[in-house]
Amino acid sequence: MRRLFVLLVCWSALAQAHEVHHRIEAAGAVVVTLTYANGEPFAYEKYALYPAGQETPRQVGNTDAAGRIAFVPDAIGKWRLQATSADGHGVNLEFAAPAVAAGTQAAEPSVPRWLLAGFGLSLIFGLFGLFQLFARKKT
Repeated sequence: MRRLFVLLVCWSALAQAHEVHHRIEAAGAVVVTLTYANGEPFAYEKYALYPAGQETPRQVGNTDAAGRIAFVPDAIGKWRLQATSADGHGVNLEFAAPAVAAGTQAAEPSVPRWLLAGFGLSLIFGLFGLFQLFARKKT
């Protein structure tokens, strides 16, 4: 019984380490579209997005196939966008981001971890009790 308890404790700790939570929201976003002079999209190029007056980027990544960068600003004010391509093209742009209203949550809320663990333990102990009830030899 002690080995089973140790096994369950170790398993639950390992299971939590590999868990990734998600939340899907419908929220407004600021979308910046970048194109070359000939109209071709500035696709799959690196960018960094900075709030005004800060040296650490708030968001980094690559533009999408249409040359778009989407973000939800957490502060009203000026933002600086630096985007460069491998062949030397690029932009260093300052712009004012409008206020974006937060949307409503579209994903179902996740079940708390303690509730799942309690359910699993009660299931194990219930099955063990039934096994003891019916499998025990009558004297």
